[in-house]
Amino acid sequence: MRSRSIVQSECGSPHALLWRIRPLVSCALFCGLLFTPGLARGATVSSNAHALHRQPGRTLADLVQAELASARRADQGVVLMFTADWCSPCKVIKQFAGASAAMRKLLQKGRLLYIDVDEWRGPAHQLLPGVDPTKLPTLVNVDFAMKPVRQCYGTDLGLLSEDTVAHNLGRLMHGLAPEKAPYADNPEQERKLILQQSEAQDARTRRVPTLEVTTTGGNAGGRLVKLVIRNHEAPRRWYLVPARLDQPLREAPKVTGWQQVRWTEHVRADFLRFWGVPEFIAVPVAGYGGVELNDWPLPGKARDGKLAVWELDRLVVAGNEQTFQMKLPYELKILRPDLIAVHSQGGTAQVTMTVKAKHVVPAPR
Repeated sequence: MRSRSIVQSECGSPHALLWRIRPLVSCALFCGLLFTPGLARGATVSSNAHALHRQPGRTLADLVQAELASARRADQGVVLMFTADWCSPCKVIKQFAGASAAMRKLLQKGRLLYIDVDEWRGPAHQLLPGVDPTKLPTLVNVDFAMKPVRQCYGTDLGLLSEDTVAHNLGRLMHGLAPEKAPYADNPEQERKLILQQSEAQDARTRRVPTLEVTTTGGNAGGRLVKLVIRNHEAPRRWYLVPARLDQPLREAPKVTGWQQVRWTEHVRADFLRFWGVPEFIAVPVAGYGGVELNDWPLPGKARDGKLAVWELDRLVVAGNEQTFQMKLPYELKILRPDLIAVHSQGGTAQVTMTVKAKHVVPAPR
């Protein structure tokens, strides 16, 4: 039997957010201001805008050539977008591809193919002569022989406006350079677009829960759950998750050992694990991002019938404030949480924290 529990928290005022980011529009883009995490609600994505994933026995070049052959028969232009799941401007373009009417119309006549540089580490950088996709997103129009015709970066498309992105992507599909965004020399229009996007962001997340837990099964150690955590604000944050329901979190835990660990399903999926009283993990979540842990073991029985996950402003371990890796995935899904690799570890340590919010749901049964 499956059970589901949800709690929702409020987002900050879009007007307050605007004044924090107004001096630097690019900061808004790279912090992920513009869009709700895909874990919140999936958008309908055009079949002509999709990722090329690894397939047994096939190279990246094979997959691209197959797409080009199909596009040639349909008389469609093709743009390759080198991307990664930590790249916020990439996220903006992908979201437009799934939600913008102008983009959907464009993608009836062309193809936008995503190549994740982490998934295709090595082959992605060797795919096109003269193209070095180290700055993301790099977008390249290629001909049907897979030769580069024109390339640009995501910021060249004009990311504050879906119509501008669609217009410039259409130009790129025809081998033309993107044009300057209409708002580029108009600070007032730029300010209005930032405010509109901020208000839209607030509206999209208003009914989306921060925390969801669903019982998925059990094993010898107890129940297994699917745990989804969403960050509805721009700053990256640590979220503390108890290792057992009968050991609720404490603001002054007695830590007897800790590890920096990586889920091996993803090259950038790091977290911290702590032993002692209580046992818990600390998971980093990107701004406007989310983490989904599947088949996560959660033994024990909560005395109060509740599960609490804490959102932190600050986490200090053995006198060292814990920082975030630069390339933190904004949409992380872990299917096998038992597959891990330990980076480093320590013994008894003082752990201090500043708690921003405590998200509480009924404990899974």
